Amino acid sequence: MAHIVLIIIHAASATLALVLGLVAIRRGRLVLGYLVSLAAMELSLLGAVALGWPQGPPAANLVFSGLLVLGAVMCWRGWMAARRRPRAGERPSPSSVGHVGFTLVSLVDAFVVVSVLRAGAPVGLVVAAGVAIGVGGHVVLTAAAARLTATPAPVGR
Repeated sequence: MAHIVLIIIHAASATLALVLGLVAIRRGRLVLGYLVSLAAMELSLLGAVALGWPQGPPAANLVFSGLLVLGAVMCWRGWMAARRRPRAGERPSPSSVGHVGFTLVSLVDAFVVVSVLRAGAPVGLVVAAGVAIGVGGHVVLTAAAARLTATPAPVGR
């Protein structure tokens, strides 16, 4: 029962982190909620992995161990983004967009990887899906960063 509760908390906090990250990437608003949701996501995953480890297949345990490491990096990147968030009326810095963007791509990647894993796909397909989302997310993030951090041209000139 505790394992299921931790998984529900993990999924809900990861979803909340994704939504709040999408808000935070533009103007830095709601960054505290974004950080708390990232931390709740990581802590609940740690608990769920610890409880499920004995009965988990080795491939799944390996994937979830990787996701724990990724979650720790995401928490650190979220913290760095919060430290660099834009002030009111300012555009975000490339560094801030990069940190939040990393967590957003990672969240989408983790959602896809877990879904493919839970569907019973072989580990090779799980890894391929993760790499594809990571590469695609990098392309989207690069375009978004250019747009979000660009200084608008003066009007009428």
